[in-house]
Amino acid sequence: MEGDTSHRDRRTGLLIVAVAFVASLSLSWWARNVASPESPDPLPPTTDGLVGFPGKVDVVASLDGASEVSVRTDLRGIAAWGVASDGTVDTKLPGARIRYAFTSPRGEGPQPERPPGTLPRRTFCGKQTVQVKELGLVADPDVASYPCSGLRGDKLPAPRCGPKEVWEYAIRHGAPADHRANIEYYRASAGPAWRFEIPGTKHSFSLYGDCMRELTSSEASGAIP
Repeated sequence: MEGDTSHRDRRTGLLIVAVAFVASLSLSWWARNVASPESPDPLPPTTDGLVGFPGKVDVVASLDGASEVSVRTDLRGIAAWGVASDGTVDTKLPGARIRYAFTSPRGEGPQPERPPGTLPRRTFCGKQTVQVKELGLVADPDVASYPCSGLRGDKLPAPRCGPKEVWEYAIRHGAPADHRANIEYYRASAGPAWRFEIPGTKHSFSLYGDCMRELTSSEASGAIP
């Protein structure tokens, strides 16, 4: 009887060790994929969520559509080329396009690959760009190794105004309404801001994020990742 009991105890012990080993492997695999998921392939071009496409794309109203095709969650900037005075972009025109830049909170989202069972030497915020082109919303490949920004690293809030209001300010200050401008939404030293420029002219300035106050040169410093 004692021999049978001892044999049964050994089998039970081995079974417990095997179950614990499999559970440990499963937990390790799960943790690796949660902490460091791989960057998925970009989604195919889509026009879903594009407002006014293709002739009069609303830059701000199309932001939600752009965020839907990115694996990143934090808005870091919007850049638009060929913006008409009504604030829209005709993507059929040569050179006219829109770019949305997204990152993730520190250490979240897809991270660079590392050997299994090792800790990351640093955390990354990653970056993915989504563009509006002739085919619609086009997501660029995700860059998992993009570093987090040490300065002005906070994500941008949803815009409080848009290119139309920026253009209205420009027209009040002498900008020709029949031209097309390059406009950016970015994080400046002073906070969320809009930058306006008509290439080849003197018309260039930055406004605070509410489109009410023009920024000084030191307040306006900053760029989109």
